[in-house]
Amino acid sequence: MKSRTEKAALELLTKEDERYRLTRMGFIQDVSLESARLASKFPRADGETFSEWKTRCLSGYYRDRGFKTFCGSHAGGSEFKEAVLRLFRMCLKAVSATAERTLTDRYLAPDNDTVSYAMPDSLFEDIYSRSLAPRIPFESPSAMESACLGIAKERFPEEEKEIIRRMQDNERLYWEKFYIKLRPVTAAVCYQISGISGDSNTHDIWSDTCMSVNRAVVDRRLKEPVDAKAVISYSVGVLKNKNKELLRLKARTPADIDTLQYRLTEDDEEKYFNNPVTSPSNFPSQNADLSTYIDFTDKDSVQGYFIVILYNKEHPLHDGLIKGYEDKVERMFEHYIDGLSYEEIVARHYGIREGKEAARQCARLRQEIKRLKKSLWDRFNKMTEQYR
Repeated sequence: MKSRTEKAALELLTKEDERYRLTRMGFIQDVSLESARLASKFPRADGETFSEWKTRCLSGYYRDRGFKTFCGSHAGGSEFKEAVLRLFRMCLKAVSATAERTLTDRYLAPDNDTVSYAMPDSLFEDIYSRSLAPRIPFESPSAMESACLGIAKERFPEEEKEIIRRMQDNERLYWEKFYIKLRPVTAAVCYQISGISGDSNTHDIWSDTCMSVNRAVVDRRLKEPVDAKAVISYSVGVLKNKNKELLRLKARTPADIDTLQYRLTEDDEEKYFNNPVTSPSNFPSQNADLSTYIDFTDKDSVQGYFIVILYNKEHPLHDGLIKGYEDKVERMFEHYIDGLSYEEIVARHYGIREGKEAARQCARLRQEIKRLKKSLWDRFNKMTEQYR
């Protein structure tokens, strides 16, 4: 039977491993064996409080086990950096929880979320090389945590101009948060102008707007200097225009076209399309090895990655996804990305049509794009079978 010190040592080192990922970074191999070693070398003295023993034994343990040397030799390793990244994000979350909400967050972040304290992988790499690496090696994991917390307090919140610059560079993490921000805004504008409500009826307008705003910012179409207020203001403008267009099209569309009617309705069952909101916050979108960062048991994660490769032409899976559908995808992008109406696309590719014929052509184009969505989704699922 384990002694009181052995049980306390196992509990203590288990918590240390959970917090600092000691096993994952390769510092220890077996928590049980290491806890037995800790209890043997640093027994609790008579009259010593648990807090006093904890401080003494951990300090002695990490010194005896050579944590400082370990840090120095593993600082460039992926496992070590991954553990530091997780720890830094924990510190950043703690800092943001007590901070006043920034004006940038009010314009760009969903409620109860933040872009000012967000940290994509690219930003962490910069912080790691410039601020953390010079402080390595650390005496102990708690010293490493203190360093992360200090840098988080000094470095954040991120300046508004830097967030805008990263959005212009199409930094996925910031856009995902902003897309979530646009959902309730879309619902409010749609109800106010066109009278439609409910996710099933507003989804297409929301997804169209997400992609239109993304392209406008990434392609530098907004008047400089661009700030957070300009981005949300432009988005509201797009939403208003799309709702006004919807009202005009409803007024012009002949009432006898039932099966192919050109309208936004609940018959669009595949709500996953253009849902870029829910993919994980830390996967590298250029990496084709999906199994390392996509949770295929999480529907939102899978749908989010589908959007990443569909709209990112540089992604290694993009060409394979759209092969054979290039022309149809181009027309789809003309609508979703370039913001062209179905009538404008029909006129561009098939010539100007009028009256009922124009409405039929627009309706057929809409159905074509709807079928394309399903085909792309089916192909994506087949392409990723090997990773499931």
